[in-house]
Parts: sequence; structure tokens; C-alpha cells
Amino acid sequence: MKTILFIGTHKNYSGLRLAAALGTALVWKGEEVLLAGNGEELPTYLQLPMTAIPSKATAKTLATLLQKNHIEKVISLAYLPGCEAALSLNIPFVYIEPENLKEAKPVKNKKDLLAKAQKVVVIGSSDKALNQKIYGANAIRVANPAIWVEHYNYHKPACFKKENNIVAAGPFGKEGGFDVLLKTWARLSPAHTTWHLTLVGYGAGKAALQKFIAQHKLQDSTQLVDADTDLYSLLRNADIYINPARTPAQLDELLDAMASKLPVITTDVPGADEYVQNGINGLIVNVNEEEPLTIALDELMVNWGKRVGIAIEASKQKEKFPFDDFVTHVLI
Repeated sequence: MKTILFIGTHKNYSGLRLAAALGTALVWKGEEVLLAGNGEELPTYLQLPMTAIPSKATAKTLATLLQKNHIEKVISLAYLPGCEAALSLNIPFVYIEPENLKEAKPVKNKKDLLAKAQKVVVIGSSDKALNQKIYGANAIRVANPAIWVEHYNYHKPACFKKENNIVAAGPFGKEGGFDVLLKTWARLSPAHTTWHLTLVGYGAGKAALQKFIAQHKLQDSTQLVDADTDLYSLLRNADIYINPARTPAQLDELLDAMASKLPVITTDVPGADEYVQNGINGLIVNVNEEEPLTIALDELMVNWGKRVGIAIEASKQKEKFPFDDFVTHVLI
């Protein structure tokens, strides 16, 4: 079975995380998988075939892509044009999106299109019935799955320059909150010389962060890496994960870090409390405020016992939000 996974990208959601994990899982199950999405965002660290598609690709163009690659099944992560192309060729398709997604470009015939899907999988946690006017009567809701990795502290990635390592992921721009985190780090790093901070980011704003790092002489303890770096190899070797974001967009990675047995700090963006019980399996601080973040990070760096206790509780997320269950719902 040759399957294509279309990856949709919207203002507050990217299917990249799930596509990478789902594609790998399908290969383990014996399927031949092709990832298709924005060329700048494709996870090049994966050993999977990939193809870049134009941002304004038409259903006709995508249908040609399906025919050329002899595709037999389509899985579309928040990318409706891929479903339109599959339907035009009578190829079975599965559509997946987070509940109440704000689409980059609304599709007028979405309801009719999804009615033809083999499955519609909606990622959400609401107790209310799904909106049948949008998703149809046969759609199912599943919890956001946790993608976890076994933790170990040897063979550290090259960007980890010191004994203890902190990782944060998100956009380099203001919404990512890296500016607040770096102000915190400028205060803490002189007293914690065995620690290192790695910021995994994307988009505009990197130059401003690099300027701050240089001005505060943080080059030896801080590194910026682009988002095409394998975040999960960094999580395997990290000691603390931070989500300093001003928006909820990075909560997927927060869940993955927790499932990977990392103590986490997150801002109190909407949805964070769905995963984090403050002081039990993570720490929650006020968004956009330097002082609470400084206190929380200092506490975790100093208190090894607290890090371990929080990490153990955080790791229970992989049972609460199992990825295998998600894969089962997607398969046809």
C-alpha cells in the first residue's frame, strides 16, 4: 500500500509533528509512505521520501502528483486540497484536523468533501458532541496524542555543549516568548555554569535573538537551531523543557516533552492546564513575565529531586494520550 501524507500549515496549527510520527509508524507497519508539504517545513531528518508542493497548488496539480507516484491512499492533516485530489481520482482518503481549526483558506465545499472521506478524525478534548454541520455524522474525536521518546543522557547532540541542558521550541518571533526566556537566562546563566540553553525555532526574529545573546555574552551557554533539527533527539538528552510562548501554538511539543519524562515549565496560555498540574507534573508561570520564569527555572536547575519527581509524573502523559490509539483510529 502506497500512502501519501499531506501536511497542512495554518496560523495556529501545523500538521508537521503528527505527519512525521504517523509516517514513521506506517512504515513500521509495512506501508510505503510519501510526505508532501511546504518544502521549508518538511522534516528532513526523517528517513522518509518527501516532496514539496506549491503553497497554492490546485486539486488538479495534486491529482497529477498522486498519479505520478501511484498513490493508493491519502491521509491529509488539515489539508483539504489533498482530499479534493484524492476524490477526483476515487482514491480513499482520511482527513485529520484539530477541532475548530481556523483555516488559512476556507474551503466552501468542506462538508460535502468530508462526507466522502473514509474517515474524519478530529483532534480535541471537548465533552460536547462534534459539530456535524462541519465534520459529518461519522466523524470521531480523539485526544491529542503524545509522541514520546526514551530518555538517555549519553551521545549528546552537538549543540549540547555542557553537562545539563535546557530545550525550548517555538517561533523565533515575539509569539514564541524566546525574548523573555533569554532575559531570564542572562540573569541565571552566570550562576549555573554547567547548564546550556538550546532554542529550537523557525520564522522571522532570529537575528534579534542573536543580537541579544551577543550583547549579554551568552554565546558559550546558548545556541539557536532551526526547526528542521530533530527536536526529539534533543528531548532524549535534555534535562528541562520550557514553553515560554505567548500563544497556545506550542502545546503539542510541551505534551511530547512531558511524555518523554522531562520536567517542564510552561506559560499559562489557554490549554496548558489541560496537561500541566502546577507543581505536580510541571510548573506554570505567568505569560510574558520574566520574574516568575526566572524563579521557576532556577528552582528546577538547583533542585535535582524536584526535577525527578516532576519528570516521573509528567511521563504519565504517554499513557493518558497514547499515540498507538491515534494511529489505530487513522488506519483504514
